[in-house]
Amino acid sequence: MLQQEPTSRRTFLRRGTTVGTSAIAGFSVLRHGYGANYDRIRIGLVGCGGRGTAAVRDAVSAAPNVELVAMADIHRTQIEKSIEQLKTYKTQDKKPLSGINITPDRCFTGLNAYKQVIDSGIDYVLLCTPPGFRPDHIEYAVQKGIHIFAEKPCATDPQGIRRILNLIPEIKRKGIGLLAGFNNRHVFHFQDAVKRVQDGHIGEVRSLHSYYNTGNIWYRDKVPGMSEPEYWFYNWYHVDWLGGDHIVEQHVHNLDRSNWFMDTHPVKAYGMGGRQYHTDRGGNTYDHFTVEYEYPGGIRMTSMCRQVAGTDMLTGVYIVGTKGTMTMLSGRGTEITGPKAAVLKAQAHQQRAHMQEHIDFITALREGKITNDTRILCEGSMTAILGRESAYTGKVITWDEMMKSDLQLTPKNIAAWDGTIRPVPKPGMKRG
Repeated sequence: MLQQEPTSRRTFLRRGTTVGTSAIAGFSVLRHGYGANYDRIRIGLVGCGGRGTAAVRDAVSAAPNVELVAMADIHRTQIEKSIEQLKTYKTQDKKPLSGINITPDRCFTGLNAYKQVIDSGIDYVLLCTPPGFRPDHIEYAVQKGIHIFAEKPCATDPQGIRRILNLIPEIKRKGIGLLAGFNNRHVFHFQDAVKRVQDGHIGEVRSLHSYYNTGNIWYRDKVPGMSEPEYWFYNWYHVDWLGGDHIVEQHVHNLDRSNWFMDTHPVKAYGMGGRQYHTDRGGNTYDHFTVEYEYPGGIRMTSMCRQVAGTDMLTGVYIVGTKGTMTMLSGRGTEITGPKAAVLKAQAHQQRAHMQEHIDFITALREGKITNDTRILCEGSMTAILGRESAYTGKVITWDEMMKSDLQLTPKNIAAWDGTIRPVPKPGMKRG
């Protein structure tokens, strides 16, 4: 759903205007003035795990003459694994992946390695670390005027969200493109479904149901010689400030879909959850959540997410209207019922969603257009944080209360963090 405006191919710092409710159309091309269709785009990767490695594959496959030239991770072994994995990827015509032009002197490690990548002369940075680091990384990329792919979510606490929202004026002024990792928004028949619902094909929306119920999630044993912080960085999914808990890290995809359909965010949340099956692990996160969100006009959404082996899995969104329903659920496809019934299927020219988002973004940059997903990235992330905090506390929490909250999970100085984590939250009790 790119919303763009054309501009001169050599323009970089220009005015910006707001378009719609979820995108900012600025006036920019690439950092070094490239604008022709096949001029080189140099990308850097920050966070070399599975998601970051796949993001490189998707970006260099999205268009001709896109190349990876710099990489960063806390652990050197992650960079080495990523490079080996990239060597195994094939293009659609079964050829080795091109554009992997990485040399040892452009592989950086440590907590500040993201700065070395961003300072290395790249045009476009892929930010794929655990989300607790994302506010620092986005701030630095904006400071340096680099186009950004930011995986979801963009923060794990309200202060992180506010830091990124406060960057919007500078992002607009510099004409920086920011692509959010909400790849569902780049699926053509999902775009069609959203438009039909917003055009009234199921009547007025009465309720929504959002699910991300899956099986178990990985947990890694401690490697001999690891410090406590290194161990938790390795197991980031299980620490509140690093991953945000699975409602924030994973279910955020479907919470964003719901916001997309509603063209707004919830006004309050009332949730519950717990840690029933992962008690034998370290960490301080839950394994299940149920949250009732309320959107403007009193429209309610039931939201569930779970990570428990041996349970029935269900992901997606189901919407009930006054004249029909919209189903977008795993294993059931995308379908509208009622007087304007329709089955919506993937279109022939649709690429995988993770690749399509980079195709859309890079095409826009090369045409001298810009898309900025900052606000939708922040609103989707905050929707998940709102639900998590309601479940953690057992309290009804409004959007405005959460936006003003002084809650800060992320350490003020990450480099000085000693690896200590908070106790598992207990509703009705003061957080440790």
